[in-house]
Amino acid sequence: MDRNVEKIIVWEEEFISEPIEPEPGSFSTELMARGLAALPGAFTWRGRRYEVIECLDHFKESAPEGGKAGGERYLRRQVFIVGLDTGQRAKLYIQRHAPRGASGRVSKQRWYLYSISSNAQDE
Repeated sequence: MDRNVEKIIVWEEEFISEPIEPEPGSFSTELMARGLAALPGAFTWRGRRYEVIECLDHFKESAPEGGKAGGERYLRRQVFIVGLDTGQRAKLYIQRHAPRGASGRVSKQRWYLYSISSNAQDE
């Protein structure tokens, strides 16, 4: 038997797209030094607290500014793929600007849980 065979891990991703509440005072400033948003160290979703153990990947999404000439592109959101204290992975994103016409709490809500993944072998 070949001992150099790697085990393949299959992650099952569940689409969520719901707002989360970042835990105040838990933000990592390490990423800010690289021009990224400060990633929360913990957040609450559906009444449960999740701790971010590590940032696995991140990227930025840009789009053209609507209605303006010149072809300038603006940062719309930053996406973070993180490992959680539950053993799951989550895709979080921050909206850089509130949607047009948003008011009240919606205009202040900027962090979202896009999806959450579980290791299929663990279930």
